[in-house]
Amino acid sequence: MRLALTTLALLLSAILFAQAPALIPYQAIARNAAGEPLASSSINARFTIHDGTATGTSVWQELQTVSTSALGLFTVQLGSSVALTNVNWGTGAKFMQVELDLGNGFIDMGTQQLLSVPYALHAGSVHLDVSATGDTLFVGDGSFVIIPGISEANNFTTGTTLHTCGAPNVHNPNLTYGSMTDQEGNVYKTIVIGTQEWMAENLNTSIYRNGDAIATNLDNAAWASTTSGAWAYYNNDASNACPYGKLYNWYTCVDARGLCPAGWHVPSDGEWTVLTDYFGGVSVAGGKLKSTGTIEAETGLWYAPNITATNISGFSAPPSGYKAGSNNFGPVGEFNYLHLNGNWWSASQQSNSAAWGRGLYYDFQYVRRDFLAKQYGFSVRCLRD
Repeated sequence: MRLALTTLALLLSAILFAQAPALIPYQAIARNAAGEPLASSSINARFTIHDGTATGTSVWQELQTVSTSALGLFTVQLGSSVALTNVNWGTGAKFMQVELDLGNGFIDMGTQQLLSVPYALHAGSVHLDVSATGDTLFVGDGSFVIIPGISEANNFTTGTTLHTCGAPNVHNPNLTYGSMTDQEGNVYKTIVIGTQEWMAENLNTSIYRNGDAIATNLDNAAWASTTSGAWAYYNNDASNACPYGKLYNWYTCVDARGLCPAGWHVPSDGEWTVLTDYFGGVSVAGGKLKSTGTIEAETGLWYAPNITATNISGFSAPPSGYKAGSNNFGPVGEFNYLHLNGNWWSASQQSNSAAWGRGLYYDFQYVRRDFLAKQYGFSVRCLRD
């Protein structure tokens, strides 16, 4: 027997509070081929959520036996036996497929896209933070709105200083930070160290100072051969923007269009040395520049032991890893050592093919001063002119 289905409603109870049910109430009328309601019938129904497209990967499925009314109407609560909270509602479109079985096998009744209402399921996992200074509400992975005074209405945890994208345990709560804004509108904390003022976060702009876009999404061959600026997120995953920023090749750092905003520049090799000398030299300065805590203890971004990390400088260096630019430390284009080390470019070249940079490690207290191929993808900190 052929079947037809008339969907009346596809609604959702949002998970905004712990007691709210994570269910989709679904209501429809089952009809036969003549368009007549299937009255007082028992029907096996199968509901499937596909990711990305109507024929995409199945990310959730539930079987239910439903009973129709005298008008062919049935109502079910999707998610009552298989949790909907396991679906990653935060990424990609989702499509619901409905199949019915009267005893002779399932018949596909069609697939439709789930629109804005079902994504209330994502609300329970959205990251919310309020700035300690009282003017910014951070929502999700870096988005923010300015609401003056909101921290006055929130009891913020004593001793917490958030990264500007909302990540905790990055900055030193005992120090006073300034701020700067890049050409794309991204806001960063800054810190005065001796005679210098540094960004206290990694750069995350995708455009030069003049507004031109910086190239991205290069394949490994293009990344290895380019002599123009380029950037990538670690593992090409935008969620790594917070708090690690972007990884840039060296050519981006010295492009005449300007990587840092007006009044700031990519520091030279000598300016990096001024910083490390201020904290006793490269043999001991590393711990003073690294953010504190460990992943294992759920107190920071570094893997244990994060040796000697105190962040007394406020520099708050995270372990942002790198993108390989030669085969010396892994295949070209490969991403390595997130949570294990951090690497930053200087604007000073060592040769036609290599430039100077600095590195910090989870298991050492020293600062590595070294030169590597200009195609490596490293983090960038800007220094005030």
